[in-house]
Formats: sequence, structure tokens, C-alpha cells
Amino acid sequence: MRPIRLRDFIRVGENYFSVLGYKNSEKVKCFLRYSPNIKGERVKDGKRFKKLSHEEALANPVAREFFDGKIFRVPVKRVEEVFKPEERLKDLRDPEVEKIVEFFSNVPRSEMGVTGSRLIGLKSSESDIDFVVYGKWWYLAREKLKKGLEKGELQDLDNDAWEFIYKKRKIALPFSVFVAQEKRKYHRAFLRDTYFDLLYVRGYEEIDNGIPEEPGKKVAKATILAKVVDDRFIFDYPAFYALDRGVKGILCFTHTFVGQAFKGETVVARGELEIIDGDSYLVVGTKREVEDEFILSLDLLEKEGLTEEIKGILNDYA
Repeated sequence: MRPIRLRDFIRVGENYFSVLGYKNSEKVKCFLRYSPNIKGERVKDGKRFKKLSHEEALANPVAREFFDGKIFRVPVKRVEEVFKPEERLKDLRDPEVEKIVEFFSNVPRSEMGVTGSRLIGLKSSESDIDFVVYGKWWYLAREKLKKGLEKGELQDLDNDAWEFIYKKRKIALPFSVFVAQEKRKYHRAFLRDTYFDLLYVRGYEEIDNGIPEEPGKKVAKATILAKVVDDRFIFDYPAFYALDRGVKGILCFTHTFVGQAFKGETVVARGELEIIDGDSYLVVGTKREVEDEFILSLDLLEKEGLTEEIKGILNDYA
């Protein structure tokens, strides 16, 4: 069997977990997403399931067995079924997903997948499409998405949609700054009335790329200013920004701050300074709500005329 990797799902009994990492040889790093519930809004094989919030997952009896205080870790021998996005796509008969596949015709079908509720057969009428593209092909897909928006083949989010995402993220950044950073990521759009996210996952040949996944020794809260020197994995999980000074790089464990700055740009970032395998990293996303942590591209904000918007934030942590 191929390695279990990010955005796969696993099943233990009737509980479904989303995989949150690549190093899963003994225990699978994951989080509980769906569980049986007589009041659940999802139905599979005649049984009702509920999509769990973070708090509901931690309150579930399953948490007592697998939750380690930060994440769920399921022993591989307890995994009863593995769901892989690239394999699901072969069998999926979903007109909405097929539209997305056809749009990304520059990517081999074998390098695409669909994750989330569609992967495990628990989608609802309100389910978005969590569309996965693997490795180097993701960057070609992202460029296609960007050109699609420019040509009008795809539609950008309207202000209401951005407001919804902004409030959901619970971050201490001005709305204008959040939207400016998000819009140039080119990893979400509408294809007519179908909304989808374009999600990065490493190819199997890239799984062991040396980027740490486990927490290190906490040193202190810190704010750093540095230049990005490598942006190959800024959309990964954890996202990794290699820097030219101060620390080896930024490790980001929240989707909110993936793709924030590109190679050659100067970033200001706040998080937890940690020592991992002898190297120093700034870790962002050390807790679920990142109200006092961030990654910002100063180059982008200067270009967009938004530097005044963040002066107060920077002064707070100077």
C-alpha cells in the first residue's frame, strides 16, 4: 500500500478522520471529522453522520483513545480503511467535480483528487469541492486558475464570501489586509455556480523532504523580519518558508497563512520560536485561533498601499 499522506482520510469503526501529515508509518496524525449521530445531516448506507466542529471532536468519546492533547494519533494497525483522493476520482460520478477536472485539463488526471466529504461518501447539498493536485502539477493548476480568473472563465469570490471566510478565521488583521493577501494566492474560485478550493499535496516522491512536522522545544513568542529564499512548500502542511536570516524558516500549521509571501519578498511574522532537531524555527499556528500570530508580505502591502493598516499591529509586538 502507498504511504498515508496529507488529505487522505482513514476510518476507524464508523469514525472518519482527515490526515494531517506525511509521516504516518506507526501512527497516523489526523483529526476526527465525521462520526455517527442520529441527528446528523449526512447519510451513508442508511446511517446518519455529523460533521464535527473542533470542540465536538474533542468531546467525542473517541478523543479519549486517540487525542494526545494537540492532535489525534491513530495506530496504523487500528486503521480499517484508507481513502485516497486520487483513487476516489477514478470512480466518482459527480458532474460538479467533472467540471473542475475538465477545467484543469493541463494536469494529468492521475495527479488530481478530491478530498473532504466527497472522498468518503458523506457530501451534503452544501458541500464545496476540496480539489487536490499533487506535487509540481499543483503549480500548473494554480497558474491555470489565475489565467481563468483573468479571462473570465472562473469567477472570484464576492465581498460577502470574503467576509464569511474572514470571520470564520478569527484573525487580528484588518479585513483589507486579509483580502489582499488571499486574492493573490489563486487557490480558490467559482466555476459558474460551483465553488472549489485548490489544495496542494506532495507527490509520493516528495514525502520525505526534510520539513519538520513534530513540535520542538518552545523558547518564546517572537516577531521576525526576514526575506523568503525558497517558496516551494508555502502551500503545503505545514507550510514552510525558508528565510535568509534569524531562523531556518517559518513553519505554518494553519491554512490561514499558507502562500502569504513568495521568494524574494520580505515578511514580518509572529509566532512561537522553537528548536527542532537543533535548528530554530518560527512556528505559526501553535493554537487553533491565531489572533496573536501572523505572516505578512511587506512587499505586497506596500504595493497595495496597505502599510498604514498594519502599523498598529506591528507596534503592539515591536
